[in-house]
Amino acid sequence: MSTTAAKMLITYLTLGAALLASAAAPGGKKGDATPVTIDDMKFTPASVQVNVGDTVEWTNKDVRDHTVVARDGSFNSGNLSKGETFRYTFKKTGTFPYACSLHPRMKGAITVAAQKE
Repeated sequence: MSTTAAKMLITYLTLGAALLASAAAPGGKKGDATPVTIDDMKFTPASVQVNVGDTVEWTNKDVRDHTVVARDGSFNSGNLSKGETFRYTFKKTGTFPYACSLHPRMKGAITVAAQKE
């Protein structure tokens, strides 16, 4: 086998392993964050379960501005225009209800469990 062919084989094997690892990522996470989409005047999914230390990323795909504000004040995105994102890493267990301060009927909740060992 030539050196060029060997290098190409190693590249393909490395890419294949990376694709398999990303496809096997638990919880349907996008990269290192659990995604929540803001669109059509709602959060999708409205309820999310994560572990302590996990990050949730909200992405506004709606034509209107929205916010992501925890009822207990633990996180607040400020205004998110279309295409903007907000990330928050949860540091303690519990259920964290949130809403859009501009459209209070838009609600969601993050349930945070202890980190698995």
